[in-house]
Amino acid sequence: MQSKLLDAYRHRLGYAKLPWGIDLLLTDACNLRCSYCPIWGENSKLPAPAAFMDTEAALRLVSEVAAFRPMIRLFGGEPFIHPEWRQVVAHVRAQGLHCTAVSNGMRLVREAEDVVRSGLLAVGISLDTSGAVNDAGRGKGVLETVRSGLQAVAEVKRRLGSETPKIEIYTTVTASTYEHLSSWAEELTSWGIDKLRLQHLIWFSSDQLNTSMDLLRGVMPDPAFFRAEDASYCQDEVPRMDVGRLAEELRTIRRRPYPFQIESHPDLSVEEMVRYYGEAEYTRHDKVTCTTMENYAFVDPRGRLYPCLTLDMGNVFESSFQEVWNGSRFRAFRRLIRREKRLPLCHRCPD
Repeated sequence: MQSKLLDAYRHRLGYAKLPWGIDLLLTDACNLRCSYCPIWGENSKLPAPAAFMDTEAALRLVSEVAAFRPMIRLFGGEPFIHPEWRQVVAHVRAQGLHCTAVSNGMRLVREAEDVVRSGLLAVGISLDTSGAVNDAGRGKGVLETVRSGLQAVAEVKRRLGSETPKIEIYTTVTASTYEHLSSWAEELTSWGIDKLRLQHLIWFSSDQLNTSMDLLRGVMPDPAFFRAEDASYCQDEVPRMDVGRLAEELRTIRRRPYPFQIESHPDLSVEEMVRYYGEAEYTRHDKVTCTTMENYAFVDPRGRLYPCLTLDMGNVFESSFQEVWNGSRFRAFRRLIRREKRLPLCHRCPD
């Protein structure tokens, strides 16, 4: 009873239990320039030259957090560009932790052997459906390069008798891709993948941004996004989509059987997705409180800890992880989210 009362008291103060997952952004460098990327795309504003996470700092952090058994996901930028990603994965595995990665897949052809032998549990690959659509968004020839890389990974898995890494394809629903979702899913039936994740577009209106910033300024000094989400994601016009066609594509996918799992982020009904893309000031019907800032952490190459939105909560290379995770700045942020359920700019968050 006393323990429950203490937990409730700490919850009111903004404390959270240690997270079940941590993203390590090994670098914000990338070997592609995807047109809609919030880091490198046409409207992005990267505030500083691309950085690479210090390997020794990464290893120390993994050793520190290993006691509470989080899953570690390598992210970027492009994580396989980091020259010592293998050492990071090996250290994560040596601590008995699961490790996954999200990649653009461009280096898989030459690194298939290392990727399989590393012990990575899963690799997520970003693609924008097939053919000309993918070429326009990611660059000519990218699709074939990635397909060759996945074939190389599959061959190494067969030769070594390995079931990992599981292969997941991440496709963002945009004005360019939405008409091709069902045909893309059909094409992927021959790829031998384990999952297709449809990642719905993230954006918010200027009113939603301004209201959110007012709320943030009320609880913490100088809130600012160090990756400029305000510039990358803010728009006041809905995407140029035929929402009826989008609904048809989503329903087609949901009623067909596939040899792989399909998931949608956010996981909303088709009717809700029509509102999602059709209303500039979209707000979710559900009032479920966001839990990402309760159970997941993101660490950028410079050691800054942040809760999905790139609000700097402190540096885990300079202070302990637990000190930053439950520091005064992060606690203030959690109290705000617990009170508001979601910030206005968070209604299209995939979580």
